[in-house]
Amino acid sequence: MNFLTPSNAHFYRGGHTSVNFYNKYCAERREKYKYEIDQKYQKHIDEVNEKGYSKIQKFFDLEELNKFKFEIYDSFKNKTNTKFVQNNSHEQIVEPYLNTKYAFDMATDERIVNMASAFFNCLPALGTCNLRRSFPTSNQAAGTGMFHRDFNSPVKIFKFFIYLDDVKLENGPFTYVEGSNREMPANPHWSRYHRWPDNEIEKIYGKDRIKHLTADYGDLLMATTNGFHKGLKTQEGERIMFTINYLIHPEIEGGDIRTAKNRFFVKQTRVDSLPDWKKPVADFLIKV
Repeated sequence: MNFLTPSNAHFYRGGHTSVNFYNKYCAERREKYKYEIDQKYQKHIDEVNEKGYSKIQKFFDLEELNKFKFEIYDSFKNKTNTKFVQNNSHEQIVEPYLNTKYAFDMATDERIVNMASAFFNCLPALGTCNLRRSFPTSNQAAGTGMFHRDFNSPVKIFKFFIYLDDVKLENGPFTYVEGSNREMPANPHWSRYHRWPDNEIEKIYGKDRIKHLTADYGDLLMATTNGFHKGLKTQEGERIMFTINYLIHPEIEGGDIRTAKNRFFVKQTRVDSLPDWKKPVADFLIKV
């Protein structure tokens, strides 16, 4: 199998056009926001660049994380601002930055902002976030439960994953094809937005490169989701997970970077409460 690598513009959806727009956005944010990047977590950023993902154990203070966890558990229990998605196989909270007390605080944690900045080598901004509860169903795997690449940005996305309980294999962990952020089959068929069954991925990459990222409560997972990934189907119990996207341009639709626009909402007062250096992380959110 021949692979394309990131040094080839055709590795990215949109080719040279996407790469040129991406580089322009990076340069603009680097020039506009003079942010000094801490190297404390650089080894994890290096691991993401190499493997596509990384995990920091015992990242969160559990007393602080519990405040967020109990709020979210209550929201799902009481059906507060929730909806069912993907053929009723998941339940998620609508507009987490707007409808929860702690999601925006978690997403703008200084350490998380710093790691995202180290990944992009400039101060990025928030895009999509999801607070989702997954549980056993008789449905076949579909949607995000099948292997795919994210095209919210055709070049680079940095995503954080926070489990709100221990997640074992049977609970349906985030699953990643190791190194697929650096290797894509040299076939236009594979550059499309598509959902791929396990056997197709195994045929291309080998079963040993499929990594199920279990974690304990309090750990932090991160990945560049331009590589192939999915949520493993929940077989027992449930998995409640908060995901946070960071990008250097507004999110896009249809794989064309020129269609980028702001999508998620946040209260203006929450942005105003941030220190000045951190306010740009809300550039791509709609303030209300």
